[in-house]
Amino acid sequence: MTHSLLAWVSMPAIDSSLPGDIAVYHMESEKLLGMIPVGIGPGYLACFPEGKKLYVPNRGSATLSVIDCDSFIVKRTIPVGKNPQALVIDSAGAKGYVAGPEEQLISVIDLHKDEVINTIPLNLYPSGLALSSDGKKLYVSHQAGCSISIIDTEHHQAADTFHLKDYPKNSPLSSPDLALSPVGLALSPDGTLLYLILSPENRVSVVDLGLRGEVASIPVGRNPQRIALHPSRPLAYVTNHDSDSISIISTYEHQVLATIPSLSAPRELTLTPEGSQLWVTNGCQLTLIDTETKAIISTLYAPLSVQTRQGVAISESHRQLLLSEVLPCNTQRPYSFVTEKLYFKPPKPFDLTIHHQFPIPAAIAEGLIFEEAEVKHHSISILPIPLRPNYHHLTFSLRIPYKIIYRDEQNQLHELKDAIHHVLSAVETHLTPSRIKQNFNLRIFTQSEVIGKSVPTPNSLDLIIRTQLVAMQQIHPTE
Repeated sequence: MTHSLLAWVSMPAIDSSLPGDIAVYHMESEKLLGMIPVGIGPGYLACFPEGKKLYVPNRGSATLSVIDCDSFIVKRTIPVGKNPQALVIDSAGAKGYVAGPEEQLISVIDLHKDEVINTIPLNLYPSGLALSSDGKKLYVSHQAGCSISIIDTEHHQAADTFHLKDYPKNSPLSSPDLALSPVGLALSPDGTLLYLILSPENRVSVVDLGLRGEVASIPVGRNPQRIALHPSRPLAYVTNHDSDSISIISTYEHQVLATIPSLSAPRELTLTPEGSQLWVTNGCQLTLIDTETKAIISTLYAPLSVQTRQGVAISESHRQLLLSEVLPCNTQRPYSFVTEKLYFKPPKPFDLTIHHQFPIPAAIAEGLIFEEAEVKHHSISILPIPLRPNYHHLTFSLRIPYKIIYRDEQNQLHELKDAIHHVLSAVETHLTPSRIKQNFNLRIFTQSEVIGKSVPTPNSLDLIIRTQLVAMQQIHPTE
């Protein structure tokens, strides 16, 4: 049992009209812990200070998913502007800022209430974001042209905008459809320099905020995407998507010191807190790099899926993780989320009342632990929905084991095991003909919580349990 670092990776669905996922990894063991369904087109990720919550902009859903980092559950979905891109959170955990280039605005999020409290209009197309260390200034890069806006975060308004260079109106570089860099912006630790990725020009622009202009230009690989600064050394790392490489830049000399090759289409990257490793999303995998030797430590392919890996973030887990425990998607056999994941319309939660009579008098309940839900496979029924090709009503019986931890009069702990039984009827599910087989192997994930409790007698307990179906997979047996 240990407190651990977790890595979170966003994975848009193959079909851009369907919801994507967040994969969760235990960093020390490089083990996949779970998959969390979110909105359509998840991309950039940002963690609440101390790793309590993860925020995920969903470009296709125009929403922000809020994930509890201990329970791996989406606790809230916040509507924001269309096509949300970059996201930053202040160090105090009070406010977050989301770039909405399509509506030319910045959404301001109250991170305690998890709701939009204001929008900041801009006459440009915000893409990259960087916050000053005191949280008073928000720096915004724009997709069209080459300009920087400075936002007063106290009054929620643009205090200044300056252009680094102007492109002719008929130039493709002046078009908002061409992203200079979706989130390619970083602020130096002393707050004096901005590092701005200019993707079409294959370079990093170093901007002196006092001089309001470019003081250095650093050529990198083709189509650079993201930049990350080392936490303690004068180094920056840039992913070069079309060159299959990472450029390592000296922030003292403003030049490339080295290149890490042989990375297929790297996109997003982040450093571990002490800076010893780079975690890079590239293609359909996650690559770990030693920053001292510049060597690839390992490549994580789980889950085996052709979903591209997009954003990546690191947080500390406040949950005591049992590395042997079975968490969502932690299976003993190889599997493919492309063929196994089922898309469905979530049914309404169901409530059940359970009564327990403890075998000893004056028992004191200490906790309730739910285990992974089980499907009774002989109960599965698949019926097509008329006039809706590839859509079916899925009905099945499920069982959710649980155990109640209680304490006796001698202060000794005991366990009482039981299970919830229920039938889910007519769950609206997308299934192509090739996926409907005689041996349909279904796996489900549920979220259960106590919404009511009473103690009729000293040695009995009544609980009202509310359960929600959150994910389904079709598992194919391996040879």
